[in-house]
Amino acid sequence: MKTQLAFLTAALLWATPALADGKIYVQLPDLSSYAGQEAEDFLAEVVLANVISSNCPDFAVTDEEWSLLTGSADILARGQLKLSVDDYDADYYGPAFAALDKADACASEGPQVQPVIDQLVELGGSREALPDQDAAYEAEQARLAAWDAAAAQKGKTKVK
Repeated sequence: MKTQLAFLTAALLWATPALADGKIYVQLPDLSSYAGQEAEDFLAEVVLANVISSNCPDFAVTDEEWSLLTGSADILARGQLKLSVDDYDADYYGPAFAALDKADACASEGPQVQPVIDQLVELGGSREALPDQDAAYEAEQARLAAWDAAAAQKGKTKVK
């Protein structure tokens, strides 16, 4: 289970060109107003909605909605909270998969999937694919590169 969880998290966070052909890019919401505890709480909701919708057939989402969930989670985790992959995995995907392990997880958590997606749409996200998927892919790669550069700078120290 841990290997599967680590792989899923890595795939979601570090999209590569090989995965680009299968991903549908959508307009992502403006989540810049989320910070601190509010960002942490919303990230937990978005990740749980992703895990539930991916594992509970009655609450499955479209490919576009899945992209909205995962892209928004990445913005919150990497852009707003500056989480490492390990922290993102342990603090958000770990609890979401633990919730999924409960017998009534789909029935109890599933009804919250669409309200989370609705909230992302209200914040400017979309359930529709962007018309220029190639340009969207390039924009996504630029955002990932900016986050990687900021993370690398965070780890550096100045030497006299």
